[in-house]
Amino acid sequence: MRSGAMAAMIAALACGSCSKPMVTGRVTPDVRYFSRDYASNPNDTYYAVRWALKETGYPVEGEDLPGGVITTKWLPVTSDSHYVEVFGEPDYGVTNSYYQIEVHISSDSGRTVVEVGARAKTVAHNLKSSGVEERKVLARIGDYLRSGEPNVTNLGINE
Repeated sequence: MRSGAMAAMIAALACGSCSKPMVTGRVTPDVRYFSRDYASNPNDTYYAVRWALKETGYPVEGEDLPGGVITTKWLPVTSDSHYVEVFGEPDYGVTNSYYQIEVHISSDSGRTVVEVGARAKTVAHNLKSSGVEERKVLARIGDYLRSGEPNVTNLGINE
């Protein structure tokens, strides 16, 4: 009985001490960007982006102000932020993956263009962004830049 317990303990130590990762996650090479242009200058838009990221729960990790790029810290993938295509259909679910939001700010013809994309680090094959989080950030930027009370008419909204 004593030798059986000793053999079990040796087997447990042997299996536990040799474990090493067999697969390492990679950053997805293709990032799909969602964009929107705003009637504001790049400086005001920068502050709007910082506010929008904070409001949607994304801590900023890095900024390249001359390049107009802001990146967030890596966060766990949520059940609606990313999906894997299975048999041609999106399969939403939580994977052991992380994603990072990247925002590009540029000016074009008196307007400021903001592009928001999410890259993922995962072991899952073909993990894609649903665009939900990117559109949330773009909507919050618009909320920040909205000037006062919008003019609502039968023809639409003038902000």
